[in-house]
Amino acid sequence: MMPLNLKGVFLTFILSTFSLSLQGKEISWTKVKEEHGVKVYKAEVLERIAFCGTGELKGEPERLISIIENPNGWKNWIENFKSGKVIEVIDPNHKIFYQAFNSPFPVSDRDVVYESKIFRDTPNKIRIEMQSVKHPRAPKTIGERVEIIFTRYFITKIEESTLHLRFETLSAPGGALPSFLVNWASENYPVTIFQGLRKELKK
Repeated sequence: MMPLNLKGVFLTFILSTFSLSLQGKEISWTKVKEEHGVKVYKAEVLERIAFCGTGELKGEPERLISIIENPNGWKNWIENFKSGKVIEVIDPNHKIFYQAFNSPFPVSDRDVVYESKIFRDTPNKIRIEMQSVKHPRAPKTIGERVEIIFTRYFITKIEESTLHLRFETLSAPGGALPSFLVNWASENYPVTIFQGLRKELKK
């Protein structure tokens, strides 16, 4: 069995390798379905299945960002959310977060530690990029730690109070879960994200 400290080093190496392998590469997405105004796509990326959702939201870019990065509101729009917090604010556009999630019995609960970076290409074109990181102040896992290989929000203002959002995600859920179950849940995840964000933007 690999020692715990070496597991952490190995994981960091793997995630870094994934990120480098993806740089400059176009992902070939295949449409899976369209539901509640959200188009869902999937793609094989580095021998895993990534999912993407695209659609429109009513609101302003900075308001949407504030919702995505506000731990106090996560319970309102993230499915199965249990708890979460900011671990560190490196600068206004670079933060480290922790999130924990409930899982149905007998599956272990999940949690994740990740960094979030905001890139404002223009006032009307913003992207948020997230990936798992290790952090000395991260809580001990409550069950199994999810590893985010990438999660991306591409936010574009297309007209007054109307946004186009592209949400892409690829992760390793941790633990022994059947691939079909992971993929089924991930396929529905973009739709639940859009529904939750739309609800919050209306407030």
